[in-house]
Amino acid sequence: MVLNIPNSLTLLRLFLVPLLTIVIIYREFELALALFLVAALSDLLDGLFARLLDQCTLLGLYLDPAADKMLTLSCYLSLAFIGLVPAWLAVVVFFKDLFMILGAAIIFFCGWELKVEPSRWGKYTTFLQLLTVAAVLFVVVADWSATWLSWLFYLTGLLTLFSGGHYIFRRLCTLPEEPRLPV
Repeated sequence: MVLNIPNSLTLLRLFLVPLLTIVIIYREFELALALFLVAALSDLLDGLFARLLDQCTLLGLYLDPAADKMLTLSCYLSLAFIGLVPAWLAVVVFFKDLFMILGAAIIFFCGWELKVEPSRWGKYTTFLQLLTVAAVLFVVVADWSATWLSWLFYLTGLLTLFSGGHYIFRRLCTLPEEPRLPV
C-alpha cells in the first residue's frame, strides 16, 4: 500500500510547509515553533515507522527527501525574509538544494540511473539545519539573548557547503563513462 503510515507522515510534513511559512512571515512564533516541531517529529517518525513496519516504498524514497527540502528551504527563506536568519545562510541552503535537484535532473535526462542515496553528511546537515531553525524559533519565543546563534549559523553554513560538495563529488565518481541512450 502506497499510503501507509510513513508516507502519511511525510505528506503531513508537506502540508505543514505552506502553513508554517505563512505563520513565520506573520511572526506568530509560538505557533511556528509548534508546527515546526510537529513537522520535525514527523520526519523522525516516518523513517522509524518505515523500517520498523517494513513499509519502505518507492514513493517514500523520493517523497521524504522532497519534504525535507521543502521544509528546510521554506523555513530558511521565510526566516531570512523577516531577518531572523542571515540572508547568506538562506542562500547557501537554497543553492545547495537547487544544485542537487538540477544534478538529479541532468542525471535522469542523460539516461544515467538516478539513485537516491542519502549520505551520512547529508543526514548530519539536515539535522543541523533543522536544529538551527528550532533554536532560532525557540530563542525568539523565549525572548532570550543568543549571541551563540551566529556560531550555529556559521557551522550550519559550513556543513551545508561541505555535504553538498561531498554529495556531488561522490555522485560524479559513480557515473559511468557514457549514459544509456535510448535505441
